Amino acid sequence: MARSLKPPAPETVAYHGEVWTDGRGYATVSLPAGAGRLLPPLEYELCDLEAHSSVRLSAELKGDRFAIETNEPHVKVAWRITGRKEQPQEEERR
Repeated sequence: MARSLKPPAPETVAYHGEVWTDGRGYATVSLPAGAGRLLPPLEYELCDLEAHSSVRLSAELKGDRFAIETNEPHVKVAWRITGRKEQPQEEERR
């Protein structure tokens, strides 16, 4: 029986949600439990839901968390992160 020598194509996944920033304009986003490790390249999409504010990424994904910052306190932010889901073969090679 012949088998392909190419590993399976990496699965691209996206997670999304909403978070409120604190009184200083910071928020830490945690990915859902069981999300697993995301591999680069990662794509972040951030959208502040207040007309007078702006949002930016303040810390990239580390483990299952990343951080955002707004120029105003108490702002609701919609977020999405997209990356490749780690495959079992990749876990074994580490």
